[in-house]
Amino acid sequence: IEFIQAIPSVVLGFIGISLLGDLIKDVSEWSWLQWVPGFPIQERLNMFNAGCLLAFMAVPTMFSLSEDALNNVPRAYIDASDALGATKLQTVFRVIVPAGISGILSAILLGLGRVVGETMVVLLVAGNRIAIPDFSAGPGVVFQPAHTLTGIIAQELGEVSRGSSHWQALFMVGIVLFAISLLVNWCARAVARRFEPHKA
Repeated sequence: IEFIQAIPSVVLGFIGISLLGDLIKDVSEWSWLQWVPGFPIQERLNMFNAGCLLAFMAVPTMFSLSEDALNNVPRAYIDASDALGATKLQTVFRVIVPAGISGILSAILLGLGRVVGETMVVLLVAGNRIAIPDFSAGPGVVFQPAHTLTGIIAQELGEVSRGSSHWQALFMVGIVLFAISLLVNWCARAVARRFEPHKA
């Protein structure tokens, strides 16, 4: 799992362009899947394509931190559960997971924070359509192209004059991204404190 972190984001973006986008578009044309909102997909580069790759990128962070949280559950908890006659499944879901839930939830939020600022993947596969998505399509809106905050900064910052209104707008976009990252990390810490076992 950790090997996924070693894959450059530009490589994942290339996979999204050359393989995943066409695959999702072909699957959307299957007749027995036409009940899915947004199918068949018109654009192979869209938010769903980008979301799949971002989720794939978040897996190593979530997996590693969740594994650490579960491994840090005191052995005494497991031994006590075994002594009370609990099965392995009961021990997992009633002892180990509740004891490590703060670490698991923090891992999920930190995985989200990992992909919030991702630039290259969304720049390559999200479609970069400078228009508000058509939300009247319902859930099918995820299959439409979009322009992301990070993509806007990466594409346009080198072409604007310093101090112009365009430059100030891009600077504000960066502040919004920074605020989102801070919020996600604050939520992760708050969740960890909320579910932290109280010491006697």
